[in-house]
Amino acid sequence: MKRVKAGLLSTMLAASAFLAACGAEEDATEEQQTDGEDTAEEAEDPLLIYTTLYPLEDFAKKVGGEQVEVENIVPVGADAHTFEPTAQQMISVADGDLFVYNGAGFEGFASSIKDVLDGENVKVIEASAGVDLIDYDHDHNHGHEEDEHGHEDDHDHGHEEDEHGHEDDHDHGHEEDGHGHEEDDHGHEEDEHGHEDGHDHGHGDQDPHIWLDPVRAVDLAENIKEALIELRPESEEYFTENFEELERDLLELDEEFQEMSDNKTKETIIVSHAGYGYWDDRYGIHQVGISGLSPNNEPSIQQVQETITFAEDRGINYIMFEQNIPTNIAETVREQIGAEDLWLHNLEALTEEDVENEEDYFSLMRRNIEVLETALHD
Repeated sequence: MKRVKAGLLSTMLAASAFLAACGAEEDATEEQQTDGEDTAEEAEDPLLIYTTLYPLEDFAKKVGGEQVEVENIVPVGADAHTFEPTAQQMISVADGDLFVYNGAGFEGFASSIKDVLDGENVKVIEASAGVDLIDYDHDHNHGHEEDEHGHEDDHDHGHEEDEHGHEDDHDHGHEEDGHGHEEDDHGHEEDEHGHEDGHDHGHGDQDPHIWLDPVRAVDLAENIKEALIELRPESEEYFTENFEELERDLLELDEEFQEMSDNKTKETIIVSHAGYGYWDDRYGIHQVGISGLSPNNEPSIQQVQETITFAEDRGINYIMFEQNIPTNIAETVREQIGAEDLWLHNLEALTEEDVENEEDYFSLMRRNIEVLETALHD
């Protein structure tokens, strides 16, 4: 009898211990699940950003880091000059946190997207706001012969002063400029409707290709930084550190461009469209565009002939093609003068090959420096 009772007691104790162990394990599992839920609640979702131009996409990624997801609405290989967003893309942008467009008349579709976003909880910024724009010379095929002789001296002497002044502008002047951007955003809507309608795809009188100037590109990146800080002020230090690293890289790239320019023996390039005026403004690299600011502005037969004559008179041996611009007219010019082809990247949009090679703004711009070294040296 004692053996039976002892056996029964052992069984009951074992069962009790088992149930206690199960209960403890269950409690621990519940605690882990609760902790996981709390962590998930604490981790913020990344800000969803839509852009219209590859450099804006790249800068937003570099400044935003892990706290952003960035999508460029212009597809790989497309031409932003002629692109029109789909209805689905507009809906997607309306679900985002930030819409960044270049402005300065570059995107003919910007006003239609802004209309869709009116009343939505999406911040909209014109990246070129507050940036010093250059005027577009409609007579870019003419006047270079008179202009070129004195031009290089102007650039050589002016660049050093400009560079010393630029650091001061960024260090001291941008803080005030950044605080003014928010007011700028609220007032832009009316202004932009008139601005875009007036420019459409033809750009108008100012050159929007700002991103090709590394120094002005700092301003584009800073405008993005300010927008991110406004959306997520608790991450100001993070965004600022990322921006400052990007700024250093851009100013280093500017020095590389300047070194290439200082060593050039020729001054002029013939390009498929006149998108490189900022290289003339900062580095004294003159452009003759076969087409105008937009590739849509096809030249007349007379303008093509003038370009051919200009190239022959100047002994220009290269015609510059671009990764997303039709080549037919530029190819005609190349054949007529017996020139070789070189390829510049305007960075408006990536190609499939660029994506496969994991190119970014800096690798593409350094490739452009190599191309220019070939074109501008005897």
